[in-house]
Amino acid sequence: MTFPRTVTGLKALTIVVGAYSVIWIALEGNLTRVTLLAIGWTLVALGHVLKRFLSGRTMPLLPGLAVTAALGALSGFTAAMLTLVLMAVKTGLHAHGPEFTPDQIDWVLSQLPWWTTAGLLAGLGVGLVAAGRR
Repeated sequence: MTFPRTVTGLKALTIVVGAYSVIWIALEGNLTRVTLLAIGWTLVALGHVLKRFLSGRTMPLLPGLAVTAALGALSGFTAAMLTLVLMAVKTGLHAHGPEFTPDQIDWVLSQLPWWTTAGLLAGLGVGLVAAGRR
């Protein structure tokens, strides 16, 4: 299994997520928007990690699948945790009371194992597709 030398669209995604971050600060708290921002930042970070540490590397199939699955699980976990961090940041920036309800915070916490599992399965799937293309 060989990892690609470049991550297609990483620069454009970084610019889009950066621009959305600036717009997001001015908007009122919304669970969908904060989740999208957290997922965007997570994808940008994942792309930069892939580019920095795995670009062009070749691995045997099973270790390569383990790496993609682990990165996927880490991405799902990171997206959920970053959502919580951004919810706290948003509440701190807009000092007019809570931006998010306790139910919304509990919902994100309850999604943590699901997002981690979904990330693991997505990473494994990407790894299998990449392995099948060679």
